Amino acid sequence: WDKGAVKSVDKALRESDLGINPLLDGDVIRIPIPQLTEERRKDLVKLVKRMGEDCKVSVRKHRHDAIDMLASLEDDGEASEDEVSRARKRVEEIVSDAVRKVDEIQQAKEKDIFEI
Repeated sequence: WDKGAVKSVDKALRESDLGINPLLDGDVIRIPIPQLTEERRKDLVKLVKRMGEDCKVSVRKHRHDAIDMLASLEDDGEASEDEVSRARKRVEEIVSDAVRKVDEIQQAKEKDIFEI
């Protein structure tokens, strides 16, 4: 534990979207966590949805990059059309699985937020 980082951690917590107000007590940071209101729960669900969508966009960007790389390999003659086709299919399977997992995690988190 680096005591010199306390002020940086305090600042980062204050600037986050977490809706918390840390209390600095020497080299201890106390974070009072109030009961969640209905409005705060809705805000947290929006945050979860945004984070989930950002994650899916990132996965899709990587899919695009992979498909571009495969096309480049095919154009350069380093891979056959069949190899590229199989690889594209595999990339699509991986992306679909990743997006499905993100959706599952997002839905579970939304359920958690409203259960408490």
